[in-house]
This record gives sequence, C-alpha cells and structure tokens, in this order.
Amino acid sequence: MTAFETPSEFRAAFDALLAATQRLLRVYDHDLGLLEIDHAPRHAALRALCVAGGGRRIELLLDDISRVARTYPRLMQLVRDFGHVLEIRQADADAPRPDQAFALADRHGVLLRADKAAVPGTLHLDDIRDAVLLNQNFEGMWQRSPAGVSATTLGL
Repeated sequence: MTAFETPSEFRAAFDALLAATQRLLRVYDHDLGLLEIDHAPRHAALRALCVAGGGRRIELLLDDISRVARTYPRLMQLVRDFGHVLEIRQADADAPRPDQAFALADRHGVLLRADKAAVPGTLHLDDIRDAVLLNQNFEGMWQRSPAGVSATTLGL
C-alpha cells in the first residue's frame, strides 16, 4: 500500500496503476481535473493501452462530463481514434453515487480516495478483495449510465 497526500503524489499513484494495467482500466471520479489526463506521458500510456488491442478497455465514469470535450483535446483524440476501446460516460444523477473516487486496474489494482472532493488516498497494486467489490460497484453504475462523451459533433 502506498499513501498519497498531494495532487502530484496522486498523479504518480495513478501513473503506477496505469502502468500495471494489462487489460481493463476503470476510473470513477467527479471529473478528470486532478488527473491531468492530457499530460503527455499519461496520454502516451493511455494510447499504448488502446493500441495494444486484444480486448483491452478503458472506462471513465464521471459525475460531470461538461468540460471533457473542450478541456482534454488529447483524450478526445483517443476517443475519436479508439472509441471501441475508450469510453466516457456520465454517472446517472438519479442513482446513488459513492462519495469516494477510485481507479481500478484489471481485477487487482485499486487507487482509492475516500472523498471525491479531497486528494488524500491510497494505492494498492495487489488488493483483489477491494478490487472485486469496487468493480461490482463500478459495473452497476456503468450499466445505469447513458453514453456520455462523443468524439464527433453533429450539426444541422
């Protein structure tokens, strides 16, 4: 277990989790503000996961998707190029949502912040028990969530 207190420590923990991801990365958070998801090395790691194929998936579930398309151009490029791998949805506002934010790597890695509004949390790269429970919670929220961010803009 690795604890983190600052935004830079949080991002380093996320990078470690991302590096440990073999097939499935799941993220639940209020938005992507703390992650700096478009940072070049982080973007490269996400892109590498997308390019690897073999049924890999990246699922981002956010309470607020209103700024994603205009704030994260590199992420939107990944959605455009790899929509079959990377999907972003907005959590159902009418369904209960946890106070915690988390990211999951496959069935074993867990990055957990007890409060979405705060930075402190922990990284567990091999915590199957918590990973299973959080994956079940994520799956339930994912299934109730409508499609969210599209890489194309339709106009008349």
